[in-house]
Amino acid sequence: MPAALRAWRRGTRGIKQVLLDQTLVSGIGNIYADEAMWRARVHPERPARATSVATASALLEATQAVMRDALAQGGTSLDALYVNVNGQSGYFARGLEAYGRGGEPCGRCGNLLSRATIGGRASHWCGRCQRRYSPRRAAVR
Repeated sequence: MPAALRAWRRGTRGIKQVLLDQTLVSGIGNIYADEAMWRARVHPERPARATSVATASALLEATQAVMRDALAQGGTSLDALYVNVNGQSGYFARGLEAYGRGGEPCGRCGNLLSRATIGGRASHWCGRCQRRYSPRRAAVR
């Protein structure tokens, strides 16, 4: 198991807070964390320690894919401050599935996306696609 997965599954914090912890894996920002969790169908408040190896692996793969996609599109420019060295905006923001879309329909299921502050950061997710963790439901599986 990669060191990142082992580190993600330790402690008592939610998985989004762990993703944003730059001492574990640097470079994952708030936008990319929301997008990766949407792709991997992981609720941002899922306890990191309750994340299975399979789910953590899927989340790591989704995070890598989001970062590759964002890089290929020049990054995420939400305002004039975020441009490349030539002053050009990135285009990844045009295809965001979760971040900044609270109250809008999910592109996967049509359910309205939720928005809340988690760990001091705005978080966006689909309550249908990214179900809240339930220890009782997990034990049944």
